[in-house]
Amino acid sequence: MTEMIKKQKRFLVVDDQFLIRDFLKEFFLRFDMQAVEACNGREAVDRWEEEDFNAILMDVQMPELDGLQATRIIRQREEKENRPRTPIFALSGYVSDDPEKDCRNAGMDGFIAKPVSINTLLETVIPLAK
Repeated sequence: MTEMIKKQKRFLVVDDQFLIRDFLKEFFLRFDMQAVEACNGREAVDRWEEEDFNAILMDVQMPELDGLQATRIIRQREEKENRPRTPIFALSGYVSDDPEKDCRNAGMDGFIAKPVSINTLLETVIPLAK
């Protein structure tokens, strides 16, 4: 039972900026949730392959493999391997004509703009921790 509770409160935080990852890690700890970190999209895919998460908070613009590409890979593997869908939310300062549309087209479930509003983050994350 304890193992199940831990799995229900695990989030993958993907960002190439240490300060963002550190902030989010502390944020999750304050609400008795665990954050696992990844520095780029390639690491995110690898961690997702190895572990289950309630959700992924993914930066869009990162080196090696960006968040949009990583999301597409995860969605393809979910379908191919018949894995449950992991909610993925862009957490980004990504700028385009319609960044939310770009993220949804890649398979993301939502877009949280940087700088991050704590209330928006709470509204997004807390329901996923249940």
